[in-house]
Amino acid sequence: MFAIVRPGPYICAEWEMGGFPAWLLRDPHMHLRSNYKPYMAAVEKYYLKILSIIKDFEFSKNGGPVIAFQLENEYGGVRNANDKEYLTFLKDTVEKSGFKELLFTSDPHGGAQHFLEGIKENF
Repeated sequence: MFAIVRPGPYICAEWEMGGFPAWLLRDPHMHLRSNYKPYMAAVEKYYLKILSIIKDFEFSKNGGPVIAFQLENEYGGVRNANDKEYLTFLKDTVEKSGFKELLFTSDPHGGAQHFLEGIKENF
């Protein structure tokens, strides 16, 4: 059985705050799902931890069940440079870890997926 990893940072799935930990809101200036630097630092730390756990389960490297990684969920598209910076940061963080499987987003009407298709030559 194959596995698609959907670790967030935004999960939605009817979780409170989309699955974000409440401690992120200790920062009164926090802007979730954005290029706000403290948010991106928290996401990077989280992603690198998750990726260190799943690396041994990648299909192409080790014959494991993990065939894909969802970067974002229902983000809604790339509307400006800040959105592009945020999604590029997510992609780059995953790639920096050495993860080699498919990267995708889940968006209505293509949304951020079109952004990823536009940069897939970098995968």
